[in-house]
Amino acid sequence: MSKLLKFFKKKNTLEERVKNIQQGDEKEKNRLIQEYVPFITKTLSNQLNKYIEIENDDVFSIGLMAFNEAIDKYDEKRGSFLTFATTVIKSRVIDEMRREGKLNNQRDSTELFQEEDEGYKENIAVVEGFENTIELKLDMMTLVEKMKTFGVSLDDLIKESPKHKDTRNNAVKIAKYIYKHDNLKEKLMRTKNLPTRELIEELEISKKVVQKSRKFIITIVLILESDLDTLNHYIANVEGGESDET
Repeated sequence: MSKLLKFFKKKNTLEERVKNIQQGDEKEKNRLIQEYVPFITKTLSNQLNKYIEIENDDVFSIGLMAFNEAIDKYDEKRGSFLTFATTVIKSRVIDEMRREGKLNNQRDSTELFQEEDEGYKENIAVVEGFENTIELKLDMMTLVEKMKTFGVSLDDLIKESPKHKDTRNNAVKIAKYIYKHDNLKEKLMRTKNLPTRELIEELEISKKVVQKSRKFIITIVLILESDLDTLNHYIANVEGGESDET
């Protein structure tokens, strides 16, 4: 559960963070650079096919300066920030290698500059992981807006979501039951409240069981009702026995 709550807390997309930095937030810039050191080293490693040592490898300094340049020059029209940053880092490495005479021809440059290679995909995985991908963040923004119409805020969800695995699993089962029965789902969407009476009668559970996880159940129904594949993956993780410590 804590993984999902972490998603909710990270409300700003990477692109929004960069935009704020461009408006003069130097502290945030330093934080962002530190967070993305693994991204920088992985990009360099993929490009040069060697392990990059932060302390002793001069090329890391080039990557660091290139990432800083990417922050300063990024425009949302260029697409995702990580794609743009990857391009800038690779370009600056090639510029330096040309300056040092380490590239003999255009073919060498082409081999070092593959924007859509597997290495780039690994860059995203290393820094963001599944839970931090841009797709997930966009999904979260969509869900948060939908939650607001049901009177469920981020703070509510963080404070009131079930902490115990069994309670969590039961809440997911209730949410799935609502989702699979059109009359219950229609009533939830129309009234913005759980169909508590029907759930008590049909599932033979107590009112306390429903009310205790009310906002979590509503959120799960909204996820199931959406096309948010990344968040549906979370539900599968919950039912698979996600650890309480994660």
